[in-house]
Amino acid sequence: MILRLLAFVLWPQVVLALQPVELELSAFDDSSRVQVEQDGTLKISPGGGLSLRAVAGTSVPSTHTVLEFESFSLGGCDNAHVLYGPVFQGGDKACQIAPIDHSERWSVYTTLLAKQPENWNELRLDLALSPQAALSLRNARLRPPNPGEFEEKDLSRVDRRDHFLQTYLATDFPARIQSVSLSEDEATISFHTSHSSQEIFLAEVPLFRPPDDPTRFEEPVPINSEQLKAGKITLPRHRERDGHNYDRIFSRWQLISIDEKGKRIPQSHARYPDVFPSKYSHLTVPVPANKKGLGGWAHNRSPEDLGELGITAITVNILLNSLLSPHPSKSTESFQWQGRTFHANLTTLHRHDRTFQEAARHNILVDVVLLLPNPNREKNANAITSIMGHPDADPSAPYAMPNMDSQEGVATYGAALHLLAQRYSRPDRKFGSIHNYIVHNEVDAGWSWTNCGEKPLSYFFDLYHRSMRLVDLITRSESSNARPFITLTHHWAAPGNRRFYGSKNMLLELTKWTRAEGDFPWALAYHPYPASLRNPRTWEDGVTFDFDSDRITPRNIEVLEAWMRSPAMLDKGGAVRPIHLSENGFNSPDYSEKSLREQAAGMAYAWKKIQPLSSVVTWQYHNHIDNRKEGGLRIGLRKFPDDEKDPLGRKPIYFLYRDLATDKEDEACKPYLPMIGVSSWGEVLSTAATK
Repeated sequence: MILRLLAFVLWPQVVLALQPVELELSAFDDSSRVQVEQDGTLKISPGGGLSLRAVAGTSVPSTHTVLEFESFSLGGCDNAHVLYGPVFQGGDKACQIAPIDHSERWSVYTTLLAKQPENWNELRLDLALSPQAALSLRNARLRPPNPGEFEEKDLSRVDRRDHFLQTYLATDFPARIQSVSLSEDEATISFHTSHSSQEIFLAEVPLFRPPDDPTRFEEPVPINSEQLKAGKITLPRHRERDGHNYDRIFSRWQLISIDEKGKRIPQSHARYPDVFPSKYSHLTVPVPANKKGLGGWAHNRSPEDLGELGITAITVNILLNSLLSPHPSKSTESFQWQGRTFHANLTTLHRHDRTFQEAARHNILVDVVLLLPNPNREKNANAITSIMGHPDADPSAPYAMPNMDSQEGVATYGAALHLLAQRYSRPDRKFGSIHNYIVHNEVDAGWSWTNCGEKPLSYFFDLYHRSMRLVDLITRSESSNARPFITLTHHWAAPGNRRFYGSKNMLLELTKWTRAEGDFPWALAYHPYPASLRNPRTWEDGVTFDFDSDRITPRNIEVLEAWMRSPAMLDKGGAVRPIHLSENGFNSPDYSEKSLREQAAGMAYAWKKIQPLSSVVTWQYHNHIDNRKEGGLRIGLRKFPDDEKDPLGRKPIYFLYRDLATDKEDEACKPYLPMIGVSSWGEVLSTAATK
């Protein structure tokens, strides 16, 4: 009884000590650049450095040493300081805090405060913003540190794998697997080696085994002299593995030697299947009559606009974890995949059916964006997400990389992909169709959109490459025309954020893997937003017309096609890979006539720029409708659904888009020529050589 009473007395004190202290944000002094919106979001317009005031209602406990807020930061802030108040003292009392990284989504910012005085309840934040930077802040608070949050992380495991991967890709092995060809029942592996038959073995490496896993070489088969002379070996396509009937399409193959101590030593790079049967080898895929598309579309988003706008392509977002349920129920349907039983979530599937059926009625090309919520964010926690998502994902990110190092993770991820491919590859289009698969979102900005913790490029890309391969193997087994797309931001030769990789680096890394482990029919989903997402005047973007440009935006979009036509980027047949501009749009900072005209002018300019680019198949405009969750951006063709004066109102950009690719195009675009500063659209096309 005494213990119970003691707990009752102490508990409120413990709770109060742990509760965060909310902060009210405002300008430190009067400023027309700072706007406080109804939800408390502080919106800062471009113009340079600025000081903000953060006020707590009470004095701050000494335990609360972490400043946290959410930021939508275009341009970031590398130099930021705080001073404590309410009596603010000089610069010698200012404490530097962590940089606010560039972010094109709402991101959680945290920094550890130092040199705290007693009895303070205000902060002054001095932000050395660039003149072009635009920043929105919300949900500011002070809290105690989480256990281990700011401790030095042991990166030895990460660094060792990254070094291994770089060495693996750069090694010139003495042998090479030239192709892996599958029939319904057999796997034929063709190879070249100078080894004798006593020295060489063929090993199987399941896709969930990372390249540095010491146990990765499974089922080594000695190659006899006859096989050595023929340069090929044929094995059954299926085998028993862990009590399941395992399809070896999900393995790569590698030549190895085995030393006197039994150590297995690689003698070639691994190789994925190159050729394998598809259930539907001639499934009809719509050929877009024009390049007009919509991004992030769904059946309940003004479906009449598809016909009125003349849309020929869409993207649809798919949350992979929502496709499966951990247990059977009245709203699930069980299915078998790779010898295991999974439970399809019919509620989710029926919702997607309506979207894909509507697209099929309009004969629209459909790309889906494969997204996986972060398992380490509390609101996402469930069994499927935890199995499928990468365990190192930082809780600040909304989406995660699939857990490609886990047998269970790959099996569950694969089951979700199989469910999509089987349901939406039918020739009768009963449920609608999916034609291409965009593998996650903006992976060069993986920290924001495909998080697996802080990883060097080679480590990150190994995970992503195996994810792309799994998508390719599963979807092409159903439809031979399906393609996986790598998805990249407009940050090209410069990463744009200290945790990003840069789009150019990602494509170079992909070619390293395809040279080593065989090519596959990947394609490119690129997001050429203007240099600043808030500024629609993309014709003024400060970019260059060469392969070292920091960004690729509509102003220098021809650089992207020139890059994709370079020999290293061509597919193994020598063809240019398709480019889908799968997410890009133009902001109207407000609904004034000037802003709406500039938004439409941005579209007219970009449309004219992409028309001569034959490898650009489609331009899926984002966003169809203004969205309150996009950091104050108004990039839609229609206004906010809850706009007080004109809910879902069509903007001038809507009517412009309607008239593009019709006989009204020139008339619709002509009014924007003076704003851009040219007399004809031919003047916006660059003839500058790229290098």
